[in-house]
Amino acid sequence: MKKRQILRRVVQALSIFFFFYLLKKATVYPVSTKLPLSFFFKIDGLLAFSVAIITKTMSLFILPGFVMILLIMTFGNFFCTWICPSGGIIDYLGFLFFRKRWKISSPVPGKLRNASSIILMFVLISAVVSSISGIQFFGFVFDPFVIMHQAMIGTILWLSVFLIIVLASIFYPRLWCNCFCPLGKFYTIAGTRFKIKKLFVMLKNRRKTVS
Repeated sequence: MKKRQILRRVVQALSIFFFFYLLKKATVYPVSTKLPLSFFFKIDGLLAFSVAIITKTMSLFILPGFVMILLIMTFGNFFCTWICPSGGIIDYLGFLFFRKRWKISSPVPGKLRNASSIILMFVLISAVVSSISGIQFFGFVFDPFVIMHQAMIGTILWLSVFLIIVLASIFYPRLWCNCFCPLGKFYTIAGTRFKIKKLFVMLKNRRKTVS
């Protein structure tokens, strides 16, 4: 195993541990006010963007999410493969069950791969509708941290959804991450189409063309 891959596994393990540690602390009374219990929700760029649309304001709560977006626009989408505890759990379970030996090799249908784009559009449209009409924001149901949090506190429906996500991703590596996760799609777009370095190159080339 290469050093970079080992480092990534260590970071993923720490992220998973930190997620469950904060979750435990959030469910033990008295609830600690010193720990960043909402850390993962705060670095959720899609959630921050949606909240900004709904409230039409910027707040300190959603600022970390926009910082994460800027980091991804600078360095690319490192979040999904390094930081996300959901992706980390999927990768570790795949490793533990020797996924490389018996994973399904047939490609995922192209239409299925577009599901994350449709879900992302639904999340953003839901935020806009909520902002205009005051209707409850329903886009949160696709947020990976919401799914994990609700599953871990014992909600049967959410636990079933999370188990389906994990089991499906063992057979089809990172099926959820690549085909359904709106946060992953959002960060992928931010880290490719809107990458700061790429934008600077485009502006530089445009200036050369004009001159």
